[in-house]
Amino acid sequence: MKKGDRNKILFVVLMVILFTPLFQQVTGLVNETPLRGAIKKVPKPYFTWHDWFDGKYQKAAESYLNTKFGFRNAMVRVNNQLYYSLFNKAKANGVVIGKKKYLYEYSYIDAYYGTDFLGTDTIHNMIMKMRAVQDTLEKQGKTLLMVLAPGKATFFPEYIPDRYKREKKRTNLMEYVKQATMYGIRYLNFSDWFVRMKDTARYALYPKTGIHWSYYGMSLAVDSIVKTLEGLQHVDLPDIIWKKIEISRKLRDPDRDIEKGMNLIFPLPNHPMPYPVLDVDTAGKTRPDALVIADSYYWQMFNKKLPHRLFKNHEFWFYNRQIFPKRKDGVKWANELDLAEELSKKDIIILLCTEPVLKRMFWGFVDDAYDVYYRPEVYRKHHPKDVVDKIKIEHIIQSIRKNKKWYDKVVEKAENRGISVDSMLYLDAVYLLKKKEREKR
Repeated sequence: MKKGDRNKILFVVLMVILFTPLFQQVTGLVNETPLRGAIKKVPKPYFTWHDWFDGKYQKAAESYLNTKFGFRNAMVRVNNQLYYSLFNKAKANGVVIGKKKYLYEYSYIDAYYGTDFLGTDTIHNMIMKMRAVQDTLEKQGKTLLMVLAPGKATFFPEYIPDRYKREKKRTNLMEYVKQATMYGIRYLNFSDWFVRMKDTARYALYPKTGIHWSYYGMSLAVDSIVKTLEGLQHVDLPDIIWKKIEISRKLRDPDRDIEKGMNLIFPLPNHPMPYPVLDVDTAGKTRPDALVIADSYYWQMFNKKLPHRLFKNHEFWFYNRQIFPKRKDGVKWANELDLAEELSKKDIIILLCTEPVLKRMFWGFVDDAYDVYYRPEVYRKHHPKDVVDKIKIEHIIQSIRKNKKWYDKVVEKAENRGISVDSMLYLDAVYLLKKKEREKR
């Protein structure tokens, strides 16, 4: 082959390589599998002359295009697979690859060794507030139950990589259990229970490449919570019926959640996992109203709709922030509600927290509940109407931004009035909020 011909072929190959991503970006011909995990979505910017001259549009467009070029997802997976296969490293924030390829999140290792310990006094103050709230609720015939969910590093310390091992100090879990026992807090310690069952449990309590308890472990926990609440409430709650346990090598969500967040090309080896098939017998049973403040360990129970059948009216406040299931009144966030009113409606309040999240002290719920009962003037000071309105206004603004036709109308009004788009968004949101309040009267 002549040198000139070879150069032409190389040039054509290079152009194909360079323009293939652009072709994919424009046409979307190949349906790419989306990336998993905490992927920050960058919205497509809308052009306005104001943003152009201000330089905002150019920066927003650059950020958007950096996440939208053709075959980006495939390239990310190739890069992540190389890091994992060649260097045994995870290109995922906070992920630790342990011995025998057991996967952890770094925060769980921190919690196991006590690196994130809050201190005795801080936990003591929290427990004393919790006891005061518990006493007030009990006088009203209500139950507060603290549920301490397990952590994977505590359950599988033997697979923690040597470079992460250190002297084990006092942990938040140890101190919570000590003081909860000392001051009579109603609680369940599933972390200790799981460790004691580790060698005798019939089925796996944890997956290899996931961070949450197995469906079998979760089912045991639900059964225990129901029996405990029956004793505390002196009622006959619905029964959990274990119909069968399916064993499968095809893992179901979230048993591979860490692995999926690593966005690899090839799947990692796993051992078979158990999947109980449960039913709930409600015939002739008491179904109280419940509020659950919890982290992600509660999602398996929630998605299986177990609480929906165990309780008459049930709400899950994820991290004491977002409300599930969706409310009929449209309220999405816990801080938009009057906590005193919400507590008055519930018979049972469950605080479910995993080991590495204990440092967040139940996301402010105990502090707020204490203020509701013992320092109402402080609660009202921190939750005035104007703060709630500010949150609602921001929600409306976000809704406008997500609706292109609506947003374009706002942009047009902003240009006609000679003001910024942000200012026009705020004015429209305030108008809509006041209109909704007038309609309620």
